[in-house]
Amino acid sequence: MVRHMRIPVSLFLVCATVAAGQEPAGVVQRVESVQLAAVASSPALQARLHAAAFRGAEARSEAAAINPYVEWQSEGLGSDRTLNAQDSLRFGTPFHFFGQLGPARELTRASQESVAVIQRTAVRATAVEAVGRWLDLAAAIERLEVRNARLERLDIALALLEARHQLGEVAGTEVAQLDLEHTDASMLVAATAAEVEVLRQAVAELCGPSYPAPRPGDLEALAGLSRTPGSSEIREQALAAGVPMQNAETEAKVEEARARMEAAAAWGRPMIEAEWERFPDIGPVPGYDAWGFRIAVPLPLGSVGASHRAAARERTAAAAANRQAAARETKSRTEAALAVAEGAQSRLATVASAVRSLPRIEESLFAQFRLGVLTYLEYVYGTVRHDELLLTTIDARIDLLSARLQLSYLLDDPSIFPTAANSTEEES
Repeated sequence: MVRHMRIPVSLFLVCATVAAGQEPAGVVQRVESVQLAAVASSPALQARLHAAAFRGAEARSEAAAINPYVEWQSEGLGSDRTLNAQDSLRFGTPFHFFGQLGPARELTRASQESVAVIQRTAVRATAVEAVGRWLDLAAAIERLEVRNARLERLDIALALLEARHQLGEVAGTEVAQLDLEHTDASMLVAATAAEVEVLRQAVAELCGPSYPAPRPGDLEALAGLSRTPGSSEIREQALAAGVPMQNAETEAKVEEARARMEAAAAWGRPMIEAEWERFPDIGPVPGYDAWGFRIAVPLPLGSVGASHRAAARERTAAAAANRQAAARETKSRTEAALAVAEGAQSRLATVASAVRSLPRIEESLFAQFRLGVLTYLEYVYGTVRHDELLLTTIDARIDLLSARLQLSYLLDDPSIFPTAANSTEEES
């Protein structure tokens, strides 16, 4: 049986638009398209979906009892067959006893529910990972733009300084020093361009080649379209509804159901058997057919069953401990992401006014350098501070958006960060 993901038609059209080479115009649509591309293309996701289906089928097999068998027995064949040789045919199967029916039904139900939940959370996790890589790519592209702009400014400044040197206005050492700055800027551009290419490949690994590329300004736009939840929203109920806790809770329920099934069937299952036997003619005594029935019920004795029950108790305890560990880890991750988001917001608020004045400052610096009011060292220092402020803003935005993306995932709240509505409904 092959299982396929079914994606809602409206969202499938967005994905089809991207595949046709027509990138969505809005940043939210591009983010949603990245998520859908990852859901449709990621081999790792398909492996996780099939693994979840496999574990569910494995758990259901533990709950199953009906495994019929047939046995034919004939005493002697051909010349070796004696006059009193008998033939027999047996049909039998194990079955659930009264105390095993409830745990078996519970394990079957828990395993079926777990497949749907685990597959849905796997889809969500893959989408979040894809968007995280896409945001990293967007930040790297913006850093590359800043460093390219710096290199272009240095190109102009170096040409201007060389012209002054030709006129005897500046020494050759000043030209050489500015040329070193230009070389350093060129190396940074090359390194950042390589980083961009690596991140492109990372996104393509999940989404395939037909994902919408980030555009300049996407980080700023997403910062305005997403939000940081308040500390009052970080409650146990909200965390329990989050994707990681849904997954952990479902796995714990399956393990507890398996433990109850293991304890109920610790000494085995009863067996019922029907037998037909043919007795041959012996002298004056005519042959006849005989039918018989047999029921075997295991006794709750012996060390094997006791060991199974002890293992079941440990499985239950492990499930409870894993649930508690997941709850603590989720709370810790949520609080850390909230702290990062609040810190990034504070950084952005601090530099906001300075960033707005950067274009005017850049024009002023170049005008003074061109007129000879500023030396090349003063001009380089000023432009470096200019670029550092831009890079600080980019870093703060990517920290803010990455934290909000994680908070949206941990709380399963699409109002925190734009999220495509995924469907994990399966069809055979």
